[in-house]
Amino acid sequence: MRSHDIRERYLRFFEERGHHRLPSSSLIPRDDPSLLFTVAGMVPLKPFIAGRRTPPAPNLTSCQKCFRGAGLKYDDIASVGDAYHHTFFEMLGNWSIGQYFKERAIEYAWELSTDVFGLDPTRIWPSVYPDDEESERIWTERIGVPRERIARMEDNWWAAGPTGPCGYDSELYWDFGLPCSCGRSDCTPADECGGDRWCEYWNLVFMEFDQQEDGSRPRLPKPTVDTGMGLERMTSVLQGVRNDYENDLFVPLVASFRERARADTSAPERLRSIRVLADHLRGACFLVADGVIPSNEGRGYVLRRLVRRAAVHARAVSLEGGMTESVPVLVEEMAPVYPELREHQGLIEHSLREEEAMFRRTLDAAMSRLDSMLAGGTTNVSGIDAFRLYDTFGLPVELTVEMAAERGAVVDLAGFRSAMDQQRAQSRAAVERTGFGAAAVPATRFVGYEEQEADASVLAVEGGASLHEGDSGGVVLDVSPFYAEAGGQVGDTGRLSWAGGEADVLDTQQIPGSDSRVHRVRVTRGDLIAGTRVNAEVDRARRAQLARHHSATHLLNRALREVLGESILQRGSLVAPDHTTFDFSFSRALTPDELAEIEHRVNEGIRRNLERSVEVMPLAAARASGAIALIDEQYAEDVRVIDFGGWSRELCGGTHVQRSGDIGAALIVSESSIGQGVRRIDMVAGEAAEQRWHAWSDALHTTARALRAKPEEVPERVAALQEQLRRAAREADQARRRAATGGGVSGASVEEVGGLRLASVMLDAESDGDGAVAAADLLYAERLQGDGVAVALAPTTLAVKVGGRAIDAGIDAGALVRAASEVTGARGGGRREFARGGIKDAAKRGDALDVIRASLSRVGTAS
Repeated sequence: MRSHDIRERYLRFFEERGHHRLPSSSLIPRDDPSLLFTVAGMVPLKPFIAGRRTPPAPNLTSCQKCFRGAGLKYDDIASVGDAYHHTFFEMLGNWSIGQYFKERAIEYAWELSTDVFGLDPTRIWPSVYPDDEESERIWTERIGVPRERIARMEDNWWAAGPTGPCGYDSELYWDFGLPCSCGRSDCTPADECGGDRWCEYWNLVFMEFDQQEDGSRPRLPKPTVDTGMGLERMTSVLQGVRNDYENDLFVPLVASFRERARADTSAPERLRSIRVLADHLRGACFLVADGVIPSNEGRGYVLRRLVRRAAVHARAVSLEGGMTESVPVLVEEMAPVYPELREHQGLIEHSLREEEAMFRRTLDAAMSRLDSMLAGGTTNVSGIDAFRLYDTFGLPVELTVEMAAERGAVVDLAGFRSAMDQQRAQSRAAVERTGFGAAAVPATRFVGYEEQEADASVLAVEGGASLHEGDSGGVVLDVSPFYAEAGGQVGDTGRLSWAGGEADVLDTQQIPGSDSRVHRVRVTRGDLIAGTRVNAEVDRARRAQLARHHSATHLLNRALREVLGESILQRGSLVAPDHTTFDFSFSRALTPDELAEIEHRVNEGIRRNLERSVEVMPLAAARASGAIALIDEQYAEDVRVIDFGGWSRELCGGTHVQRSGDIGAALIVSESSIGQGVRRIDMVAGEAAEQRWHAWSDALHTTARALRAKPEEVPERVAALQEQLRRAAREADQARRRAATGGGVSGASVEEVGGLRLASVMLDAESDGDGAVAAADLLYAERLQGDGVAVALAPTTLAVKVGGRAIDAGIDAGALVRAASEVTGARGGGRREFARGGIKDAAKRGDALDVIRASLSRVGTAS
């Protein structure tokens, strides 16, 4: 039975029994700041279970996307690669809120398992909590399971936390049979003996108590059934495989990675790397599809850690093309159920490819630095060194811990955290101050709403009494038409002129804690002295573009609320002359249709040519009138309200157009995630929109002419070219490797030492380190077919590659290189499968090869 059939049969089974089918929610929990991700099927139902919202029906069923790997309570990332642990998985579930309870839940589980899925009832073992006599009685008397086939386990107790809903749970285990067992004939699921005989495939949770702080547990007014069946595990059970990576959810991905791995993937550690790649690609793709973008914090950091961990495993199997090349395989398999994968395939591939490429450039250097840190036999990586790997190379400390463990070393995590804290403290201390004391400068009267030019006096000059020709600095005026940066709108620029002099105004900023504003100027002629009378003039064209973008932002805010709902909250904005960005709370990426509708409504508001009105009123009255305010902004008692024709109404101190038609047009450039539950729209308006449109159109037509195609044919032609380039790149890489070794490794020899095959070659004086690495790769692939030890010795570099039975025999490339390089007076090291080192005395290359032969001979003698 295929996984798609299992998923559908489960959901249809419960639909036919009065359950309302819910679609899967996003991996980003909505209205739940306690969780980074949806970690269980019941997460989206928490408001229903807690009584905060009314469910669409009392009985529910769903197949929920889940992700565990955030380093919190649920973190399966370190276990990925074994039989059953995954970062991304699908959880089938059924719930009953105050309707049915234990008896019917158990009956449903048994009926679905045996009648619908056809499982042998003699191979299903339920488990119960030792005190849960009711569940045990249902299993034995209603279902007919022999009492001796019921495991009593202390773990069968579920609680959401130290207080709150809790209760017994009952799990269903599948018996894979004695051949998988630990060897004991009386083994049961309760023994935890370490064998792989038992697979827990369904958990039935019965929430019936309310844990109190005093230890008492009164019964809940509405007991709730909450069940979870992992689709991956159930698929393995029904397809008769004992490892999830062998069922049809994973087989296409695993095959895709194995086909592109240049290393032999039959060895246990390399097979585990292939499985990690398959798992991490699934997790990464679904995260990006739900709006997570790699970053250094929150959800974005979890995604970044996932991709970088995958990159390490890709390196371990010498994967061609990187993880991203297998995205189409996943999309083909999963998009029929989760169409967001196909909708966002371009974003997924772009995000992952960029992250992979960025990290790949530094991974080799990071691993080389780690090997240097561990040179001389030390088994500890200091906190400072771990921080340097993170700060310099972007290596997450979790990866440093894993790679250090592979080399028999540990990382000082407490020292790492201390170094991180110290860096943050230094960053805070480095924040620049304005240069003016708030109490030392009189207030500036702002006239910029009405005028863009004014006569003024210079009240103060930053750092002294004057600025001379060529100097830059800050000046404070008594009257100013220049808008100071605030509310997301950047400060005005323009000119100051006076008798005998001129200065460019480069920026305008408010002095913190005062009503004064500082004008950042560069004197182009004459001297500017405190007390001078000047003419202050704003750059009118730039101010007009700022006004267009600011007013367009207000229309965007209104359109977002109409399309996505009134719960949208503005989280920030940037209004610049060439574009505007708008940050808002939302739990997922917007669809293309949603973006198109939002853009349409903004431009519809522009075409309506709505009149702008301005009112100053008390804050309470403004809120009562429906004006939108930033949730975390501190406002004065009286506020300024900008209204466009009654359609858009906001608290705002910025500059705006007279009528919405003055904006001209607006164009959404991009939409992305910038943090936990926060999205960003980048938009251009007015002349900037026209320029961007012409740029896009010119680029499209130029590309079409170059391809000798119509504009609408460009995507298809580009895809064909990309495939040609990939093919040419692979051929070029093969040619480069041969060229680096002088055309091949024809002078190589292959011998058997200690029962293992050893291929070696002495390279000529023209060969360098890259040539040695390329030669070792060729020897490994062409002479050894991935089974043995390949050694290439250039005049200054030694490269060793190990695989197949040599790995199984305990041969370590890093150890071989360290010993061989030392004979020549140099140093080296690396990983178990590949290492490189220096050769200080080329005349001793033969001695270095003898050291390697001796090491192989000792292993053969020992075995």
